[in-house]
Amino acid sequence: MIRSLINREKRFNLVVTLALVLLSIVFILPIYWTAVFATRTIGEVFQFPPPLWFGDNLVQNYKNIEAVFPPFRPIINSLIVAIPKTVGLVLVSALAGYGLSRYTRAPGHKTVLVVTFATLFFPPSLALIPFFLQMNAIGWLNTYWPLILPALASGFGVVWMYTYIGSTVPRELYEASEMDGAKGLATFVFVVLPIIRPGLAALAVWTLISTWNDFQIPLVVISDGTKFTVPLALTTLSTTHYSDMPAVMLATLMGLVPVFILFALLSRQFIAGLTAGSVK
Repeated sequence: MIRSLINREKRFNLVVTLALVLLSIVFILPIYWTAVFATRTIGEVFQFPPPLWFGDNLVQNYKNIEAVFPPFRPIINSLIVAIPKTVGLVLVSALAGYGLSRYTRAPGHKTVLVVTFATLFFPPSLALIPFFLQMNAIGWLNTYWPLILPALASGFGVVWMYTYIGSTVPRELYEASEMDGAKGLATFVFVVLPIIRPGLAALAVWTLISTWNDFQIPLVVISDGTKFTVPLALTTLSTTHYSDMPAVMLATLMGLVPVFILFALLSRQFIAGLTAGSVK
């Protein structure tokens, strides 16, 4: 009986492993194919069957990108926007989430919480025209400020940290820290912050990826080609060289590299942050 259960478990684990391998191939294949197309000519890309291995046209495709814009300039522009926005949003969200989670009896607590939750139901495009007019009145058009400062007040980030802190930090820790003389900000820095690092990492990865892929707001507020972020630059390349698919693929691949590096560095903390509630 025991041997039968062991064999059944082994077969189940084998099936799950094979299914995960096939699923991984499905997700990896588009990236691999993008890398292959980035090294091929236009004629080779559109042939049938398509090429499955790398070619020798990488240098020429890179030169085609240079003819439109400096290849690394959009990556630098995206980093200029994404890094301060990510750091600021995570910090503001953590402080707001900590305050809402700890001071539940503060006047107006429920009102602030309800309003914060309500912001999640309104798409950003709903306020796009008023946002443009406001940025124009301030004089921030064609700068990176509209992409950074307004985004620091993130309803999703506040709700995420409020939920995460409430589920991982027991209230007994607050009482113990007060008995030790730590109050307010000191409790957040020395007690709460070390515990919620996985949640912070998960929010940081989500913020950076969403900022990196953001197209609508940069399109509205930025008109100078030298300040284009990666999505805007890719659109420019696709419009200018609409048939040069290899150059577009190479530029896309270059734009994905920083995101892959960040996710590789924070993957463990990111997964821990997503699964914290299930292993409490």
